[in-house]
Amino acid sequence: MRAVLALDNIDSKKHSGIIAEFRKNYIKTKILPRELSVIIDGLVEVRQGSDYDDFYLISKNEVKEQLQNAENFVNVIEQYLLSIYQENE
Repeated sequence: MRAVLALDNIDSKKHSGIIAEFRKNYIKTKILPRELSVIIDGLVEVRQGSDYDDFYLISKNEVKEQLQNAENFVNVIEQYLLSIYQENE
């Protein structure tokens, strides 16, 4: 998300700020697919749970699902960044 936001010179010191700006500038404008917002929600939930809940548990299947979601997210972002790069050649 930071790499995409950097294209517009947007940054934030907080995760929530990065997420909000990413959604506002790229998902709500339909530059990137809405499905990314759902992926972000799932990944944030796991991150917050594991960072702040001493007894947070996640199943092996949930780990696999989140890993697949993260890979999908990265693939979409990679394709977007490549398209921007190719436009500017």
